[in-house]
Amino acid sequence: MKNTIRKYAPPIFHCINDFGQGSLAALIPFFITNFGLNYYQSASIIFCNTVVASIAQPILGYVADRWRVPWFIPVGFTVTLVSISAMALATNYEMILALSLLAGVGAALFHPEAALLVNRTQSHEIGNAMGRFAVGGSAGFALGPLIAGGVYVFGAHFLWVFTAIALLGVLMYIYAFTDKADVTNASDCESHSKSVAIGTNDWMSFGKLFFVIASRSILFSVLSIFIPILYITVINGEAGASSLALTMYFAMGAVLTYMGGALSDKLGFLKTVRLGNIIFLPSVLVFIFVPNAWGFFGAMIPMAFGVFSQYGPITVLGQKYLAKNAGFASGITLGLGITLGGLVAPYIGHLADIYDVQTALMTLIPVGALGLLMSFWLEEPK
Repeated sequence: MKNTIRKYAPPIFHCINDFGQGSLAALIPFFITNFGLNYYQSASIIFCNTVVASIAQPILGYVADRWRVPWFIPVGFTVTLVSISAMALATNYEMILALSLLAGVGAALFHPEAALLVNRTQSHEIGNAMGRFAVGGSAGFALGPLIAGGVYVFGAHFLWVFTAIALLGVLMYIYAFTDKADVTNASDCESHSKSVAIGTNDWMSFGKLFFVIASRSILFSVLSIFIPILYITVINGEAGASSLALTMYFAMGAVLTYMGGALSDKLGFLKTVRLGNIIFLPSVLVFIFVPNAWGFFGAMIPMAFGVFSQYGPITVLGQKYLAKNAGFASGITLGLGITLGGLVAPYIGHLADIYDVQTALMTLIPVGALGLLMSFWLEEPK
C-alpha cells in the first residue's frame, strides 16, 4: 500500500502545488471586477508570482543537488495554497500582490526537490515516472481554475478550500515519506548515484534549450492569463464561465502532456518540440482572430497541443544535457518553464490596455517562431 502511494505521490503533490498556480489566472476576472484593475495591473499579479520563483528556483535546484531537503516539498505546496486562500482576506491590490509573491516562493521550494524525489525513488522507470509527474502538474493547472471558479458562486471565502487540500497533501507526505529508512531502496539510490557520477554537463546545449524553455513559458503564461479575458471581452462570455474555459484548456493540457511524452518515445524529444511549435503558430492565429465560440474552442485543441506536448520532452532534454545537475535542470525546466513567462505578462497586458487584447496576443507569433528556430539549432542528447 505504502509503495503504491509512494509511486503516485509525486504527481499528486505536483497536482496539489499547481492547483494554486492554475487558480491564480482564473481569479484575474474576479480581481478586475472587485478591485477595478486594468490589464497591466492584472498581469502584474502573475508577475509578482513568477518573479520570485524565476529567481529562486535555479538557486533552490542547486541546493537540492548539494543537500537533501525533502521538507521543501510539503512546505512548498502548503505555502502556495495557503497564500491563495489568504487572498480571501485581501482588502486592496497591494495585499493581492504580496500574497501572489508568497505563493511564488512556495512553488520555487517545491519543484526542484519534487523532481529529484522522482529520480531517487523511481530511477528504474524514470521516463514513465517523469511523464506522470508532468501530467500531475498539468492536471493541477486544469483543476485549479475549476475550484477557483467557486468564488463566483460562493464568494471569496471559498478560497479556503485550498488550505484544506494542502493539509491532505501534508498528511499523505507524512504517511508515505517520513520513514527515512523506507524512502528509497538501496538499488534506486545506487543507480541514481552512478548516473550522476558518470554523467556530463553540456552547458552549451542547455543554454540553447533555455530559449526554447523561455518561448514555451511565455506562450503558457500569457495564454493562461488572457484566455478568460479573451473569452469575456471578445467572445462576450460570462465571467463565471471564463474559469471553465481555462479549466477546459488545462484539462486538454493534461492529456496532451501525456501524449507528448508518448510521442517523444517514437519521434524523439526534439522532433516533438518542433512539431508542437509548428502546430501552435497557425492555430493561435485562428484562436485570436475568429471572434466566436467555434473559433475560440476549435483552435484551442491544436494550440494546447503546441504548448503542452513540449513539457515532458523539454524536461527530459534538460536533465540529459545537465546529467550531473538534475536538480538545477529541473528548477529551470519544471520551475522556470512555468514561471518565466509571467515576467513578460505585464508588458502584454500594457499592450492590451493601449490597443486591445487581440493585438497584444499577436506577440505570441514571434515568440513561438523563436522557440521553433532554436529547437532546430539543438541536437538530440547522446
